[in-house]
Amino acid sequence: RGGSVMNHIRLGCEYGPLVPAGGADVLLAFEPAEALRYAHYLSKNGIALVNTYPIHPTTVTTGQFTYPPLEEILRPLQRICNKLKTIDATKLAVDAGTPQAMNVVMLGALSEHIPLREEELIEALSVSVPAKFLEVNRRAFELGMNAIGL
Repeated sequence: RGGSVMNHIRLGCEYGPLVPAGGADVLLAFEPAEALRYAHYLSKNGIALVNTYPIHPTTVTTGQFTYPPLEEILRPLQRICNKLKTIDATKLAVDAGTPQAMNVVMLGALSEHIPLREEELIEALSVSVPAKFLEVNRRAFELGMNAIGL
């Protein structure tokens, strides 16, 4: 928490741990400024799915810098991306029962566009999420699926 994290996930037959710049089919951004920071990875036909809830870095919370308005972040993203979809995944996670399920809301929103079936993703949740949080995460996944039509 509190810092930028980037992960590359490659599905398919091409070898290599990293997605080259301009080679990503999907950019899944849990924070608006991070979407803009990593947009150069998207292919021309790529999809960016962006959580609109900002996470202010310490340089903003201490008053050294200001966080730009959401529109100033999304405008250049719209020029870069073939498809830009925004979702307030943090609010939906709260609606599901916990803000910590934001990542699962995002997975639900993206699920139609990855080569894994909904049942497989729910099964993965059931083995990786403690039982007491499973229902909240299932709700979060469903809210994400229903929130956006990519």
